[in-house]
Amino acid sequence: MAPWKTLPEHLDPQARRLVDRLRRLKDATGLSFTALATRTSYSRSSWERYLNGRKLPPSDAVAELAALAGADPDRMLALHTLAAQTWTAPPPRATAPAKAAGPAEAGTVAAGRADVPAEPVPGKRAPAGSASASVTASGNVAGPEVAPEAEAAGPGEPGAPGVPEEPAGQGRGDTVVIGGSAAPAKSAPRRPARRGLLVAGTALVVVAGALAVVFGLVLPGTGAAEADEEQHRRVAAKEFTFEPGRTHPCDIHRFEGRLYAGHSDTTEALLQQISTTWDVVEAQCLLEHRGYRIGSVDGAYGAATERAVKRLQDKEGLVVDGIMGPHTWEVLRR
Repeated sequence: MAPWKTLPEHLDPQARRLVDRLRRLKDATGLSFTALATRTSYSRSSWERYLNGRKLPPSDAVAELAALAGADPDRMLALHTLAAQTWTAPPPRATAPAKAAGPAEAGTVAAGRADVPAEPVPGKRAPAGSASASVTASGNVAGPEVAPEAEAAGPGEPGAPGVPEEPAGQGRGDTVVIGGSAAPAKSAPRRPARRGLLVAGTALVVVAGALAVVFGLVLPGTGAAEADEEQHRRVAAKEFTFEPGRTHPCDIHRFEGRLYAGHSDTTEALLQQISTTWDVVEAQCLLEHRGYRIGSVDGAYGAATERAVKRLQDKEGLVVDGIMGPHTWEVLRR
């Protein structure tokens, strides 16, 4: 077989030890990268990255390669755990410096487009409230000019920027001339007070709370039943990671006539040796509960778990193959 490439210099001793051991396992199988991809769940390019030290292999990939080479998966997973704690990514590549802006580009200002210089219009002032800018003789950008009419108006008065003018005879006690005589103008209708809206909103909240209490008294236990159902619809959200020596607790309970342990609600997952999932934790908890000892609930489907499954299958009259399937799950959850 072709000699292996030199491992990257940034790998620490634990990572080098894991990759070197994986290379030996591949050599022991006698498989090429293409053949290895057909026998496992990972592609040829993925195996090339893993075995050349460019990327940390997943724990499932380590377990699958160990099984193909006839090695102990638990020992390889322990090496993987140590390497994952200190694995570092390769240093980033140097990027080219950004091109400095030229004198012509620095002298331009935003005037509709970023590359067109703004030119002042001689003898013309900007309209009141406009956002246009002019360029001074020194090349600086001057702010928007304010029309004299806007300067004369005080803040908050009609005619000032952003304040609409009021029509004559409304809101100020002005008079309106009708047929040559002055008549007092009608005042504008008042807006509803905000306090009334707050009182109405508070009343609605009180009514909603009272209805909730009534429904709670009429239908006792409904909320608890819905919460229990939601708990059993939920599957473990976080990804399972095997950690050697760690054991998981078991919450044994019944829901709708089935037995659960609080880690998975599957009834069809196929489990066998080298499987490491929350489904395995669920199966191990239920096996221990029924008296089939496996040692520790660690989430790794090892030889002890397989022997316990075979004893269960033999007792229940199922096919004794040591593989968790729909029929074995059905018996285990009774």
